[in-house]
This record gives sequence, C-alpha cells and structure tokens, in this order.
Amino acid sequence: MAPAAHFGLLEPLSIVGDGSWRLSLIPDHTPVHFMVPVDGGAMAILVSIDGQGSHTKSDPYACMPVIRGGRVTATASFGPGPLIFLGLDTDGKYCYDDDDDMDLPAARFGGIDEFIKAACATLRRPCSHRPEDPDDSSSKGLPDTATLDATTSICPQAQAVTLSGSPIFSRLRCDWGKEFYIRVDHGGSFHTYPDVGGPFQSIEQAEKAIDQYLHVRRVPKMCLEQAGVSLREMGIRRCLFWPDGTMKRRTKSYIFQKGHEHMSRLIRAVLDQYNEDHKDLAYELNDLTQAQSFHEEEEWYRHLNFTAKSIGADGLDCCFDKQFFVELKNAKQEGMEKGEWIVTCFCMVETNDNGYCKGSPNDVKHPNNADAYGGGHVGPEEILEDPDAWSDSDEDVC
Repeated sequence: MAPAAHFGLLEPLSIVGDGSWRLSLIPDHTPVHFMVPVDGGAMAILVSIDGQGSHTKSDPYACMPVIRGGRVTATASFGPGPLIFLGLDTDGKYCYDDDDDMDLPAARFGGIDEFIKAACATLRRPCSHRPEDPDDSSSKGLPDTATLDATTSICPQAQAVTLSGSPIFSRLRCDWGKEFYIRVDHGGSFHTYPDVGGPFQSIEQAEKAIDQYLHVRRVPKMCLEQAGVSLREMGIRRCLFWPDGTMKRRTKSYIFQKGHEHMSRLIRAVLDQYNEDHKDLAYELNDLTQAQSFHEEEEWYRHLNFTAKSIGADGLDCCFDKQFFVELKNAKQEGMEKGEWIVTCFCMVETNDNGYCKGSPNDVKHPNNADAYGGGHVGPEEILEDPDAWSDSDEDVC
C-alpha cells in the first residue's frame, strides 16, 4: 500500500470487500478518489472529488500498481472514500480499468479535466473548481487560477510527462513596452523574468518589485514634476521616448528585437519550470528561433521553437543543441496587463518533423504528432503579425 505521505493520503489504503466500485451506487456525500497515471504511466496523481463536485489534484509520485481483488478505499483531505484506478490506452488517453464493473461509459478521455467532468456527471454532482486549501503553503500569495493539467504533453523522448506547479503569470507594462513573467517554484516562491530580485513570497511582492525596478530606471526628463515642462511637451516626449530615455523606434528590426526579448523571457520561465521537475536531465536555453501567437476558438495560443543544451549527466548531449517545440495557452486574461499562460505541449523536434498547424503554418516547426498540441487545428480568427507600416523597412517612420 502507498505510504500515507504520498499523494496527499492521510492513512494507508485499505480493502473493504470483494468486487469493484459502482459509481452510480456511491452515496452523494461520499468523496471519491481516482489514481490517474501521468508521464506515460511512470508517475501518477490522486484526483479527489467531494460531494459538491469540488476536486483536488495531488503532486505526482511514482505510479503504484493497480490493486485488484477487492474494493479499495483511500483517505485524503476530503475524507475517506472509494479509490478507483484509471489506465492509459494505446493512444495515451485515459480509460477506466474495468468498464463493465464501473457502470460508466466506455469512453476515452484526452485530459484529466475532461475525465473529471464525466465522473461528476456519473456521480450526479456539479463540476466545481478546485477549492482553496488554507493549509497549503505552496499556494500562498497565488491568485485563484487553474493549475496545469497533469496530461500536459512534455515529450523530449516523445512521451507525455508532467509539468507541475501554477501557470506562468504575465504582466504587460505598455508604458515601458515590456512584458514581465512570474513563475512559482515547488516551494511556493515567486521568480521574475527578467530578474528584478527575489525570490518573493507572494505575487504582490513580485509585482511591487517590478514597479520598483522600472521606477529607478525612469529618467528625470520623463517625469513631469522633475522636468518642469508643460503637459504638451511631456506628451510629445512620451510619444518619442520610453520612460528610461531611450528612443521609441518603429523599424522592422527593432520590433523583431523587442518581440524576441519578450518571448525569450517566457521560454526561460518555461524551461526553469521543466528543469525543476526533471533535475536528472535539465536544459540550458541557447536561443529562441521562432515564435507565433494566434487566436482560435476563443483561446490565445503561442507556438515557439527554441534550441537548448542538456546540463545533466550525459556528457555527449551537452555538446549539441537540441530543438524544441512549446505550445502555451492563455488560461486567464485581465485586460491587456495581466495574463496567465499554461504549457500544453513541450516536445523535442527533429529535422524531419513537419506537423501541420493553421495558426503558424510557415516557420514554426511542429512535431509530426498533431495530437500533441491543442491549437492550430481549426484555423485562427487572428494571427499576431508586425504592423504593415513596420514590416517593409528598417528606416524610422515619423
């Protein structure tokens, strides 16, 4: 049986009788627990659903064998209840270990959230968001956000593994022409990209540090009180210069450079998140090579390629760049300034990979398995490109 500390279990597992559980016969108030494989079956998480349809997901641990020959119960934060094991079919989709005994549809589910909705429907419970846990120190300072799906496709070896943790938060400062990113590590500390100090104990601390980072870089001639000029003159200056006094350029090369800097920061945050989960084979960013943002079916996606070298124990790998594909989906947006991005695909791609994508059809290299990424299959309503006035020349436009 699994140690009580693993999967958030409060007591060892127990067997209460012969046969298997039938979800339709479980009382409405009884919590139900599901052991869900991730990382291609090498790891697993515990998903718990309470009587109101709220659910929690544990941290991943080494996958335990399916326990047969009786009805297994588990005790987690919602209380004691049936424990049901899920499996993975040959296509990597979730399935019930025994469809006939489970009195559930013999369906296959592409993601954990999709499965949770189906389980709640069979249990005749509403499907609610994950409740906040006041005792969970790792969520201290976090906004109310959706966590990464444990079936996120991270496949340096063409296998799905898990990215744990929260989304990556974006903070756009239009007045500076800069976008900052904030990552939360396993210990609940907040890291900023670019680095403005820290790590911080809450997202509010990180945001204040970003404000201070920008404040000390503002030059006197861009401050109305210190410059001693009219509002008209200050308005002209703000059209021509950034707050640090550098000129706002409107050339193709400048716009490319700024976009490259912003996306490189995002990739560094993604790679640090991956490295924290996979310390045995970590990677160091070499360069962002391609990036494309597009809007499809009410969702914003970013598809990116980058090259990196391994910094693990493999002495040969560290000498050669490897190319990767990353897909990020915008999980939440508050105006233009605040956003949250989740990694939905992280793959190593080979030279001959040529997966099709309607959202970034030209330059971004995609894995051949189009099911590995979620966006680009239907066709985007909008693709972010450089403005026409900036796309044809490296001369400043006045």
